[in-house]
Amino acid sequence: MKRILLFVAFGLTLLVIPTLSFATNGSQLIGVGSTQKGMAGAVTATPEDAMTAITNPAGMAVIGKRADFNAEAFMPRRSVDFASVGGDDTDGGSRLYGVPSLGWTAPAFMRDDVWFGGGFFATAGLGVDYDVISAGAFGDADIYTQFQFAKIAPALAWNVSDRLTLGTSLNFDYQLLEIRESFGGSMAAPPVNLDLGRSVQAYGAGITLGAIYRLNDMITLGATYISKQWFQDLKYRIGDGAIVNFPVGDLVASNSAPGTYRLDLDFPQQAAVGFAYHPNEALTLEVDVKWINWEDSYDKAKLKGAFDLASFVLGPQGSTNSIELNFGWDDQWVVAVGARYMLNEQLTLRAGYNWAESPIEEEDVFSNIAFPAIVEQHVTLGATYNLGPHWVLSGSWMWALKEDLTGKNDIPQAFQDAGFPASSGVEIELKEYSLGTQITYRF
Repeated sequence: MKRILLFVAFGLTLLVIPTLSFATNGSQLIGVGSTQKGMAGAVTATPEDAMTAITNPAGMAVIGKRADFNAEAFMPRRSVDFASVGGDDTDGGSRLYGVPSLGWTAPAFMRDDVWFGGGFFATAGLGVDYDVISAGAFGDADIYTQFQFAKIAPALAWNVSDRLTLGTSLNFDYQLLEIRESFGGSMAAPPVNLDLGRSVQAYGAGITLGAIYRLNDMITLGATYISKQWFQDLKYRIGDGAIVNFPVGDLVASNSAPGTYRLDLDFPQQAAVGFAYHPNEALTLEVDVKWINWEDSYDKAKLKGAFDLASFVLGPQGSTNSIELNFGWDDQWVVAVGARYMLNEQLTLRAGYNWAESPIEEEDVFSNIAFPAIVEQHVTLGATYNLGPHWVLSGSWMWALKEDLTGKNDIPQAFQDAGFPASSGVEIELKEYSLGTQITYRF
């Protein structure tokens, strides 16, 4: 029966994968699963479930024998407003996405100090599906994007001593990216198009290292490092006219021939430290600080193919075999604060707050109309109820407060040379909600 339940959960996970699209710290969830989400992601020092395989694999040796399945309903609200350039506003994309995660852990090698586990985890995503609307001076806008990221992470952990636990996990990654963004042109502006065609997938790999150190009965420290996730190129088969007047510095690029175009896009490295304080057996307070190296992967992404180059002022300027998609994302520092209180043997309550400055600034708005990952503040609540000696039910709620950002000094130089102002004045907006339910079986 237990095996049947696990296979059913895995099957549901596969069915939900195609609907992923979300964002919180940049494009990454603040936590994976309901117990992590209830703590606002502050779990580096005190993990509670098998989702720790990707956040701090050392935790696999301290959570006991268990299997966890989480299903999250993620509800983003994103919009764009072209009123400043005489256009309209719209919101777009589904308002409900399913986010699955599944993990387990158990002793390994017939030893009680070594543990093995892992699972499948959806950890990041982003996308919009806006109506075709007037973008004023830029003509009609047609914008659709979809980004998905998930990983399988087998993990191994070792209780080196009563105080120190170490862990590592391999990351086998999956990502999907689809971009279709065009401006129809007007009397004042030329047409612009970036259509990379239907969704394509790529696979990658990386590693996660973690440690937990119990300083004394009241203080626990945690640390983790996730390497860059190295991916094979995303391969797009595109036709003539799929890329038109795409800005490249003070020039614009168009694809000179149909063919296979390759996008080099890795997922960033990151590191976190956690400090947990246990004033008594019932209460745990934790503060985590995390660094995400978005700038290395998402500042610029190289698109390889055959391109003609031109200047709106000087005309044709030769050709090139690669251009850069200038997203302009900055590195991000994340501060997460979480509290967990065991009300009684059956019920545990959680609350948390997660803050991270947006990786997108006002000078990046025009380049990220299709990727509005700008929310900064998250408030979370959670609870766990023990149904008996084996079954446990957990839930979480998250509210990412509304953020908006208006473009300033964000128009590419090529269009400024053609007479456009330096600032677009376009406003992007994002807010989010989520509800999660997690079922645990403790062996």
